[in-house]
Amino acid sequence: MQPLLSIVIPIYNNEMTLRKMVDSILMQKIDDWELLLINDGSTDSCAKIIDDYAKVDNRIQAFHKENGGTYSGFNFGLEKASGKYLIFAGADDTFEPTAFDIIKIQADEYEYDIIFIHCSVHGCDNEQNIIEPNISPYTVTFPIKIIGKQNVEKNWIEFMNLNLVSGPTNAYKSSIIKKYKFRENTHMADQFMNMLIADDLTSASCYPKSIYNSFIYTLIQNENVNIGLGKFHANDFELFNEQYVILKNLFVKWNISEIVPIIATSIIDNLQNLQLKIIYAFNNKNTPTQNIDLITGYYNDIIFECATISNQVANVDNVIFNEIIAIMQNNEISSNFDNPVVKMFTALNNTTISFDEIKSEITHSLLDYRNPYRIGFETYKTLSAKHTQIANADLIAYLETERTARQLLFTGNFEQALNKVIELFNSPYSTPEQYVTLALCGYNLGLLEDAKNAVETGLTNFPNYGRLENLLDVINAENVENIEKSQQTTVGS
Repeated sequence: MQPLLSIVIPIYNNEMTLRKMVDSILMQKIDDWELLLINDGSTDSCAKIIDDYAKVDNRIQAFHKENGGTYSGFNFGLEKASGKYLIFAGADDTFEPTAFDIIKIQADEYEYDIIFIHCSVHGCDNEQNIIEPNISPYTVTFPIKIIGKQNVEKNWIEFMNLNLVSGPTNAYKSSIIKKYKFRENTHMADQFMNMLIADDLTSASCYPKSIYNSFIYTLIQNENVNIGLGKFHANDFELFNEQYVILKNLFVKWNISEIVPIIATSIIDNLQNLQLKIIYAFNNKNTPTQNIDLITGYYNDIIFECATISNQVANVDNVIFNEIIAIMQNNEISSNFDNPVVKMFTALNNTTISFDEIKSEITHSLLDYRNPYRIGFETYKTLSAKHTQIANADLIAYLETERTARQLLFTGNFEQALNKVIELFNSPYSTPEQYVTLALCGYNLGLLEDAKNAVETGLTNFPNYGRLENLLDVINAENVENIEKSQQTTVGS
């Protein structure tokens, strides 16, 4: 007989907490469940612990596999689970005694596609003694009962605001989630899974009571605990950007694109309050110069789009520039370090060179191909207004026009963007980015040949420029697709 719940728990060296988690499941009042304990290559006593549990309770299954990480364990359990609903849990967490009763009540009431599990987050020590109870700011204070796909779509932003779709500990209908797999190359795989299944959901519920305890080991700086919290991951920036693209496309598909500015604002808030601070995490082994290059390269199309939509372009420029300066001021940086933002800051603080030399260095730094979004421009404008000796009216006019063209582009005003970017070609400056913007305008207006010509001209003037090369690949692929569609239409007729 199919159990109501399958609980999947990957385990890696969790001998200190594992029994607490399993015992919290054994204490549940209902017994309509199966527990899949997946030993992910532990080197402590976890293998014996789960085997012992499996011997005394036939609802518990013990599995042993080579180490592949938490999400590898989730995927292993996803394939083995047979329950109507699947719950993915942590070996260092616990369920409240009434958890399964509350889930069953909701499942009996209506066969919801997803039953969100409200969690409490506690700061604790190495032995899971709670130091800071209930540190999560998210609280569900009312019952959530959503039926109908459109209603799920309209409420998705509320699910996000309540932090219900950021983790894997929910009861997922197996007929839906078994169509997918967790990513195994990122600590944010649970968030991507929730976005992946979002378009399949036609109902959702949540009981306004915490039934799951998650623990953050606040005194431990160890790679094996708190998978993502407070840690540095080299690809974090890209993952947050990818989340924005997925959510944006999702809300546009659902015809509620008015939500997109809210998502864009959250991306920028997250940049300031979390991502840049993660640079200082205990496990970041980068050198200061590597961190500077990382931050410089992070200011890309998606961040600019989010900054534009949320009206924070100037703020983002200041935040990123000041973060780089903070790293420079707190570390010994070689004068030979070739980074355009560093070069600009160094020039501004160099008292041994002439104003003309300062202006020249700033110009090169702001137009450098490695600084496509002109980090430091706001600082330069402010200083130019105070110190006219370093002011360069032509440079400021060029960069203001470039920024306006991009803002028009990223807000969908393609014709206006095209007119604005054409002004750049009458400037004394020429950069590969004006060709990128020109090509993107043509591409979005459906002028593929014009877009291609802009890219090819740009590559003639600036060979091997990666952004132009990538854009050419996109345009060529689009042309091929259009030709194939045309041929199919002709054959069909």
